[in-house]
Amino acid sequence: MTEFEKNYQALMDLKACPVAEISHCIDVFTRSFLFLPGHEKIKSVKSLYDWAASDANPEPLKFYYAEFLLGFGYHLCDEHEAALQFLTSARRHFEEVSDTVGTALCTVLTGNVYRTFGNFELALITCWEGYDVLKKSDQYPHFLCGCTHTMASVSYELQNYDEAEKWYKETYNLSDRVDFDYFRVYGLHGLGKVNMKQNELEEAKNYFVKALEFSQRSKVPSNIGTSLTELAFFYSHTGQYDEAERLSKEALALREQNHFTGGVITTCINLGEIYIKQSKWTEALEVLNKGLALAEEIKVKPKIYQIHLLLSELYQSNHDYEKSLYHHKLFYKIHEQVELEDNARKLSNAKLVFEAEQTRKENIIIKKQKQEIEQKNIELQETIDELTRAKIGRKARAITLMIAVVLFILEDAILHFALILVPEDNYLVSLVVKMVIIFSLKPINQGVESYLLKKVIKRKKEKLLVATEETLLQTGNL
Repeated sequence: MTEFEKNYQALMDLKACPVAEISHCIDVFTRSFLFLPGHEKIKSVKSLYDWAASDANPEPLKFYYAEFLLGFGYHLCDEHEAALQFLTSARRHFEEVSDTVGTALCTVLTGNVYRTFGNFELALITCWEGYDVLKKSDQYPHFLCGCTHTMASVSYELQNYDEAEKWYKETYNLSDRVDFDYFRVYGLHGLGKVNMKQNELEEAKNYFVKALEFSQRSKVPSNIGTSLTELAFFYSHTGQYDEAERLSKEALALREQNHFTGGVITTCINLGEIYIKQSKWTEALEVLNKGLALAEEIKVKPKIYQIHLLLSELYQSNHDYEKSLYHHKLFYKIHEQVELEDNARKLSNAKLVFEAEQTRKENIIIKKQKQEIEQKNIELQETIDELTRAKIGRKARAITLMIAVVLFILEDAILHFALILVPEDNYLVSLVVKMVIIFSLKPINQGVESYLLKKVIKRKKEKLLVATEETLLQTGNL
């Protein structure tokens, strides 16, 4: 089966599964979902969301998970504003039904979005919040892998390499446990990069080679291309340019074949750097111009200015200072544009993060207020019930007293009947009759109280039914 077919089947299973099997079905769905192209990811989760929001879905919980998955899809497609919107909504819904695992999923993914925005401190805090819950639940191992990978990547960016190594190892071990190559490969890449930073080159090489082996075994082109590039970068870093060139050419061919335009541009830049280090000026010029044409076609400015800088260095090495200056000016011009755009984006991202955190805090306050209101309602209802029981008790005692008076009035008639059967001077019979009357008062009182209580409950139910019917009539649903 292709990834599309696997994903479609997993989608159907997720729609049909009982609530108790949601976690398993989402895990199966995620395995194929991660390897779909961007537009297919959105198409897949959008169809699930539309179904879950319709009357065809009998389970509200499935709608909440569909919200979460739609936010996940938007995040993977770099539409972070939409991602935060759906993740925040899903988190609120999970909190309302006390689904701690669903809440943790939203928290972890929100942390990943914050990491993408460059807010590393908040990303770590948010991921930590969800990590413990997911690990203890023993559910959603793929999202737990994503959580540990985010924490590893943040630690790496902050140059805390020991911490990064710990989290990359956990990512690899978790992925190995569930046999999931997607994060197993990224865990190995991370371990390789950490070991390069620590100058443990042999260990780093082993990790990169192992990652390539897993990628080739899983036959996922995007993973294979990334693994080839990482290993090529290692060889270039250690001065083994021929091997770096061979692997980069292999990655380039693979990415061109699968129309991974962004990956093709990256590989052209890497090859250009390798050729410049080898003083292969003609080859370097050819591959850099190819990458520049593609980057300008899809308007990826960060790649464009990188290539202009390399072309400037290339022409300078060949003493063509006029062309070198031309490309250097373009480098600065485009670099400045990218910085301005980055600053605007960072400001927009900071606003999104602020709004998301404000919403989260407001949800916490609302939840706390709701709990307080519910508690007060319970206390109020208990007070009302006590007052009702006290009122009924008083009424029942009054009725019982009336019954007792009647019984004592009738006592003479009862004794007259009893004494026909026994001698008239039998004091014991008189005493027994009195005791029977006295001891029957408590059961009578309980019976009266029970009857009155049932009558009150029945009246309340009738009033509630009438109120419900009136509400339905007003809303037009009846």
